[in-house]
Amino acid sequence: MGGNRIGWVDVARGIGLMFVFVGHMGVSYVSAWIYTFHMPLFFFLSGMLYPGCEKYSFTQFAWRRFKGLVIPYFTLGAVIGLFYCCLFAYYNQPASAYINMLRDFLVQEHYWTVWFLTALFLSQIIYYCIDKLLHKWSHAVSFASLLVCVFGFLRYRLGWGSLPWNLDVAFVAQFFFHLGYRFMHNEHVKAFFIGPMSSIKRCGILVSCLMVNAVAGKLSIVFSGHSLDMSIGMYGNEALTLISALAGILMVLTLAPVVHSRFFTYLGQNTMILFSWHSRIIIVFCTMVFAHYGIFQSPGISTELMQASVMLVVILVVLIPVNEFVKRLPCHKAFGV
Repeated sequence: MGGNRIGWVDVARGIGLMFVFVGHMGVSYVSAWIYTFHMPLFFFLSGMLYPGCEKYSFTQFAWRRFKGLVIPYFTLGAVIGLFYCCLFAYYNQPASAYINMLRDFLVQEHYWTVWFLTALFLSQIIYYCIDKLLHKWSHAVSFASLLVCVFGFLRYRLGWGSLPWNLDVAFVAQFFFHLGYRFMHNEHVKAFFIGPMSSIKRCGILVSCLMVNAVAGKLSIVFSGHSLDMSIGMYGNEALTLISALAGILMVLTLAPVVHSRFFTYLGQNTMILFSWHSRIIIVFCTMVFAHYGIFQSPGISTELMQASVMLVVILVVLIPVNEFVKRLPCHKAFGV
């Protein structure tokens, strides 16, 4: 995202990416829990790195975000599309399948894992506009951001459906972006969660955040019949969803400063390709191979865990070398790396 990296933010993003991997593997209960906070976490972390509205004009800010998110959207998405074209050809799909895929990719309404890039782009543009109009009054910025989020929730509650480029998700996502920005600029709150502290205090915060996250997330499912899934614009019980998501985010942020891991740092610094291609290429391919050879087909949590473990290894073994290869290409910035 930026030239000056913050070590524990990279670790937090790396932890979040691992949650994304596991969440997409369909492990019973585990995936439902991960979905309560993993995508809000990424919008929150992006907000922590927001430079403010005074550093760049709107044109400068929009162009920087376009280069960093929209161009990679088309490049990374084109590779996924090529993979599906191969599948369509293998299974003798009609021409309409190719046309529909191109249409859905261009319109982008909760389509493939790259949905996140368009939602993040629009959420940042929305928030910049709010901040630019009201930046002299910080409380007004918070209130306006919350109002836009409530509007997003109302659209969901009224069943108004999705909007191109996931604008419907951006209405809600920009509020998590705002919370991340405010967190980064509130020294007292930041010190409480990520500052130096005893192991006992840190464990207490972690356990408390986990309990609030799990209880609020479970109650949201009980009251609404489904959990948070931002990828399809589904929010469960909105108030409980916000509580659960924020608790999960704070849990990861509290953990990140004490996780001194080059592995998680690497993941956090190289999210684009791994995030975009792990699900719609690697997991799809693994699922096809498993089905063809009758592997991991019996029901049960033990089978799900074994399948998830194999998929995770394949994702890392395949995509990390691919990521390193792309980084050496002259056009690597078009892939967001």
